[in-house]
Amino acid sequence: MTNIGASNGLLRQYFPKGSDLSVHTAADLQRVADILNDRPRKRHGFRTPNEVMTSLIEEDINRSVATIS
Repeated sequence: MTNIGASNGLLRQYFPKGSDLSVHTAADLQRVADILNDRPRKRHGFRTPNEVMTSLIEEDINRSVATIS
């Protein structure tokens, strides 16, 4: 299964296929996004997407820090 297919499967737990997302509030959609982004994934070594993103941002910041010689 592709990563997109797996993500769609996770979303279907909250919104069945054919659901009208316009009936949900932005807060409802954000709650589901938060739940899914805090769910560990095998693909990421059982880290959450939030953990992976934080790690990538920290690596980028550390790489961009200028040093004074």
